[in-house]
Amino acid sequence: MRSLWLLVVAWLSGCAGELTAIPNTTTRVGEPTVERGTELELKIFTTLADCRSQVSPDDVHLCMPYVDRANGEVRLGFQFRLDGDPFQLPLTEDHIKIGHLGRELQGGGVNTVKVVPHDPERSAQLFVLLIDGSSSMRKGGRMEKVRKALMMPEVVQAFFPEDVKTGVVVFQFTDRGPVPLGGRLQVYESRRDFRQAIRNELRVLSGYTHLFDAIKFATGEFLQRSDIQDLLTLHQMTPTVVALTDGFNNIRASDTCGDNADRLESLLSHLEAVRAPDSGTDPRRRPSVYTVGLGRPLRPAFRLREVTTSVNPGTLCGRRKVNRRINGDLENRGIDNASLEWIARVGGGQSYVRQDRRGLGQAFQGAAAARYNWFEIRYRIHPFYLRRSFKTTLRLVSFATAEASVDLFPSAWVDAPPGLKGDDGWSVQRPYRVILVLLVPAFGLLLVLSYLGAAVTNAKRAMFVHARKPTMPPTDPPAMANPPPPKPPTDGAV
Repeated sequence: MRSLWLLVVAWLSGCAGELTAIPNTTTRVGEPTVERGTELELKIFTTLADCRSQVSPDDVHLCMPYVDRANGEVRLGFQFRLDGDPFQLPLTEDHIKIGHLGRELQGGGVNTVKVVPHDPERSAQLFVLLIDGSSSMRKGGRMEKVRKALMMPEVVQAFFPEDVKTGVVVFQFTDRGPVPLGGRLQVYESRRDFRQAIRNELRVLSGYTHLFDAIKFATGEFLQRSDIQDLLTLHQMTPTVVALTDGFNNIRASDTCGDNADRLESLLSHLEAVRAPDSGTDPRRRPSVYTVGLGRPLRPAFRLREVTTSVNPGTLCGRRKVNRRINGDLENRGIDNASLEWIARVGGGQSYVRQDRRGLGQAFQGAAAARYNWFEIRYRIHPFYLRRSFKTTLRLVSFATAEASVDLFPSAWVDAPPGLKGDDGWSVQRPYRVILVLLVPAFGLLLVLSYLGAAVTNAKRAMFVHARKPTMPPTDPPAMANPPPPKPPTDGAV
């Protein structure tokens, strides 16, 4: 059966240089091209040998490229590598860009693009928690919600997994700057010490919310301390900053939302600098920033379409809220979810907005998430653009620089059967037996038609010959009325 399928693929695809036929499909794939000069190697899987060496046997079919032309879907498996070894990342749709036929796909999100992580692996991390200690945290028992969320067993386990070395540092920030929990800087390395500190030391302080300054400190000055540098190097840790607030960055009573535009722009420029490839920092030591908002979003429909460090007050606040005061006005209506999303996108993390203890716990777990060995990228495009060969480019836009491209060649003769829609709305590839079920009857029909055509032609020929066949002459022909005279002898006889 498999040999027959390979023959079918060869007939449909033809021969073309170094192209590789993708098993169970009518698509061929070229050799991937890795962009030179990047910090990480982005390896796109295109052969069974590559997949079998890096993924579990049950996931090999997900690792190989797949083109569902009928549904306009493309799937690729890939992996990041550093110095030849897998480099684990907590990748999402916000962290990677896709180019199709030289054009970047627009409109991200799971409806157009989806990243599916595989093979989770806990990595050594230093978690830096920044907890809002301003006066507003007294309202509605907000600090108590944070305390209970941080002490949830699943959250503690996320920060202190059993199979890898991690550490947790906790700061509270107000207008006095970030203050270590309990007044003394300590790196918590055990679940017991962490729980005890959260239970006994986490409390509301006072003052305004200097959120931006706290994040700048945690990703800059703090990480440059010699003792922290030694810790990161000794245990090969990656710093992850998690900032929680219940409102807005607020320095003075007269602050408006628009006043935060320049301040946010300054913070974003700082984050871009400390995470830039030319920063001189090893990719393993670059901080990622996750933001958590406790409350309701002030702008629920806000979506940052482009990751940029340039901040326009109208984009940040909305035109009607640019000149609205934060203190006593906007902070009572919701939290600045626009700033939180902006910071997370530039900082290489994710942003969460939650209102209860359980939701906060899920956010902390997400920030402490495992990193993954390899990924699928799935994207949708109009089927018209899959009618001929095309190039797909993947480019990492967070954590480090990485880029690679690959050419795919769908068959010009026939489409494979469309995939079945899965529970997540994306196509699930059908096994090659389904293709054979469709192709074998087709070949059988062609064979029958070829025999039938020959039989009809022979029958017509036989009928035509029979219709024109002459009758046989009689045995004794009749005597002629005027027979010709006999020829004279030629031997001289008279």
